[in-house]
Order: sequence, then C-alpha cells, then structure tokens
Amino acid sequence: MNIEVSVFGHANGVAVNEYVLTNDNGMRVTLLNYGGIIKEIIVPDKSGIAKNCVQTFDTLEEYIEDASYRGAIVGRYANRIGHGKFILNDEQYNLELNGGKHNLHGGLNGFHKKVWEATTNQQSDEVSLSLSLFSPDGEGGFPGNVNIKARYTLTNDNELIFHVCADTDKATPLSFTQHAYFVLSNEDTVGSTKLKINADSITDVDDTLLPTGDFVSVAGTPFDFRDEVKISTRAHMADASELYTMVGGYDHNYVLNEVGKDVPQAVVKAPDSGVTMALYTTLPGLQFYTGNLQSDVQIGALCLEPQHFPDAPNKVHFPNCITHPNNPFEMTIRYRFGVQYD
Repeated sequence: MNIEVSVFGHANGVAVNEYVLTNDNGMRVTLLNYGGIIKEIIVPDKSGIAKNCVQTFDTLEEYIEDASYRGAIVGRYANRIGHGKFILNDEQYNLELNGGKHNLHGGLNGFHKKVWEATTNQQSDEVSLSLSLFSPDGEGGFPGNVNIKARYTLTNDNELIFHVCADTDKATPLSFTQHAYFVLSNEDTVGSTKLKINADSITDVDDTLLPTGDFVSVAGTPFDFRDEVKISTRAHMADASELYTMVGGYDHNYVLNEVGKDVPQAVVKAPDSGVTMALYTTLPGLQFYTGNLQSDVQIGALCLEPQHFPDAPNKVHFPNCITHPNNPFEMTIRYRFGVQYD
C-alpha cells in the first residue's frame, strides 16, 4: 500500500494536490482535493493491461472550467430541487436556478468547485484520503452551518470506499454523491457494456427532469436492468417509452430495492476489457446517466450516482433528506472492481 502526493496546480492562489493511492494488486486511484475529484481509477484488465475506468482531464484548468461535474463530490444537494425553492419549518428558502428552471447539484459554486482540506493515512491493508469542508449558513441559499468530512479508502480487495458524514446547526436538506464518469469498456460508447440495477421502478419526471412524485415500473421499458443486459439492448427499446424519448436518453433516478444491504445495487461489466464493477450504497436512489442514447453517438461513459431522490425537500412521501442538529448525515458508496475472463 502506498500514497504519493504532488502539486497538481493552483485554484485562486491555493495549491491543489494530486494524491495517488496504490494497493498491493496494482490498482491505483488518483484523487484531487479540488472538488474531491476522482481523476483516475486504474485496474489491470483481463490481459493485464492497465485500464483507466473513469473519464479524466489532464490539467486543473480543465477541471475548473468543466461544467459536467466530472469525477467530483456533489453537494449540498445532488440532483434537482424544483424551481430552486423549498419550505422547511415554515420558512421558504430560495436557491440558485442553475439547472434550467431548477437548482442542480447545489448550484454553480457547489462543493465540486471547492478546495478541500486534506490528510492522508497509510496502513498495512488500506490507504485513505480524508477531506473536510465548511459550508456557512446561507451558502447557495441553504440553511445551516454544515461541516462535511469525506474519506476515500482503497483496500487490497480492490475496493474504493467513499464515506461522507456531515453535521449542521440548523435543519437542512443534504444529499451528496460521487459524479465519476465510468468507462470500463475500450469502445467509444457504452452500448456493449452490461449493466444490472437492483431496482423495480424509477421516479417519473416531467420534461425538465423534475420528479412528478409518481413512480414508474421498469418492466417492459428501456429502464429494465433488473437482469444483466447490454445497455444498447435496452436503449433500442426507446420507442416503447415516452419517458425515455422525452428525456432523450438515460438520466433517471432508480428506486433501489435493497438499500444498505451487503448486495450490490448496481453491477457493470465490459466484455471487451473484462473489467467489472459492483456498486454498493446506503442511499435510497441511484441516478443512471449516459447522455443521449437514441443514436449510437453519445458521451462514451456512464454515471451511477447514489443519492436522495431529486426534489425530495418538496416531496414528503420521498425518503427523508432533512438532516437535523445532533443527528448527523452519513452515507457510504463502495465500488468493488474485478476482472471477468472469457
């Protein structure tokens, strides 16, 4: 196990470091304390060739200018809050409208654009990077002074564990996610990549991607990944779903069946590279995003973003997303990488 630290660049005069975590199996994870970004996840493929499993940029300037949240920690609230408004304890809070008509991922200057404080820890069987950030009351329009602590841990089981806890002095909605763009295949699209998602339904949305409050069964639709299947196989069912064609591809919240249990909520496999990834989470929802898959041309990556449901602050029947004083927020995402041989 090993950790190497070097300066990656500067943001607003503050040094941004690159942290390279390596385990005894040759798996390597590169992290930045800017945005808590996952820059690289390197694993040996079925031929023993090092495979980077996430999209990446070469320079800090590209990450600073990036509007796609590539590889970053997202907060205070992942996904959308409708019309940038919510009422909590009889008080209305107004947020930035940076996602069309809605607040998206905490606003333009959310946690993905912050330089986090960082410390490292190295043990015989794991290495970790701990990050901390303070978000003052009113930042982005959200209530409460919030202290956030995030930790990335790489183990010798080829697991990358992402854990976040946060406390507040005032009731506030919190939902964090990790926004890596995964590329397990060597192809230019994710069409041949196989996917399984442990969910029987998704949250219905309108044409602005805001949940209506209803749930839609995935059975017989392009959203049915209850059994492992190529993404292109389901995408070619697009004509069977107005919800798919209205959105123009996959950008939907899955209602997970077995939250917090020691079973994967999603499994990804790339037959050409042999690389596999199982995702485990304690959060109730999972945003599956690929960009436009109505044709064979799309962004070439897939996002699996564990989260509280979009617009949960305004939907009382959605799982509770409000964190209170003396009751800290806590979540875990665990990625287990492996190789499947022919």
